[in-house]
Amino acid sequence: MKKILTMLCILSLAAACLAGCGKKTSDITLGQYKGLKYKKATIEVSDSDLQAIVESIQKSYITYEEIPERQGTEVKKGDVLNIDYSGMLDGETTPFNGGTDKGAHLEIGSGAFIPGFEDGLIGKTVGSKVVISLNFPEQYYAELAGKKVSFAVTINAVEKKNVPAITDELIAKYTENRFTTVDAYKAFAKEYMLAQKEEAFKTTLRTNLVGEVVNATKFGKLDQEKLDGYYNDLITYYTSLAAKNNQTLDAYAAANFGKSGELFYAEVKAAAEKTMKEELVLQEIIVKEKIVLSDADYKNFLPEYMEHYGYKDQAAFEEAYTVNRIRQSMLYDLAMKFIVDNAIAE
Repeated sequence: MKKILTMLCILSLAAACLAGCGKKTSDITLGQYKGLKYKKATIEVSDSDLQAIVESIQKSYITYEEIPERQGTEVKKGDVLNIDYSGMLDGETTPFNGGTDKGAHLEIGSGAFIPGFEDGLIGKTVGSKVVISLNFPEQYYAELAGKKVSFAVTINAVEKKNVPAITDELIAKYTENRFTTVDAYKAFAKEYMLAQKEEAFKTTLRTNLVGEVVNATKFGKLDQEKLDGYYNDLITYYTSLAAKNNQTLDAYAAANFGKSGELFYAEVKAAAEKTMKEELVLQEIIVKEKIVLSDADYKNFLPEYMEHYGYKDQAAFEEAYTVNRIRQSMLYDLAMKFIVDNAIAE
């Protein structure tokens, strides 16, 4: 069984106490959960998909060679530059996070940087230092959107971009001889991508079908203390992710979700309520359908859970999350599977 790695599972393992392990936290009138209809997907991998995979390998072996005779000449569209740059927001005295690099390769006209950056280098002298003053686009990371910025740029050199041919030798080198021909690697890639697309479809299907059940269910007043627990668990979860990236929660939210401050916290609150309702629905289905998790099921499902949460030692994993919470999360997976198994493909 493929584990459903949604926020529901995260909260099921992280919450201080699970509704399924204690008293009922809300009265609900369960909506239809059997016989739901969905459109069956045609899952395929195109030749262009496979070509893109192979080209991504090709790009990892690109090399650059300085063209000495271009020193002192003007930069023109199509040139591949080697640059150092450092960006500071208007009124700031230190570079902003992610706005500095050295030895970066930039093809003028590629659109790799924000609008105006590459145009600001055209006509400038190779080997010189320039300052480019711009505005970030309005549709950008929330913390940078629309803000004024100045980039101090050193144009180190114009380079020749050496792109290797896609050959059997290149594939063998990349895969450390696991695959020795381009065709063999493409066959593997096709099988892998089909499996990924199939799993993505199943995950989306489960999410959509559970959402349908939630929308069709009538809920009594939700337990506010429990709901606050969901909200706090989400905040704790995202705060830990931000800390791993050496960011504040607001900065992390802006960079990853395009929202920060009140907008982000409002979405977290909505997500907490959605997750609580999903859990209540699944608990009800578990009871109605008498869904059980045998010891054999637990043993079979455990390795995938451990892998996802980064554990190799079963005892350590069970100590961190407790067997009861892990089993409850697995039961939710089984309830979701029940909904899908009893849905009708059109």
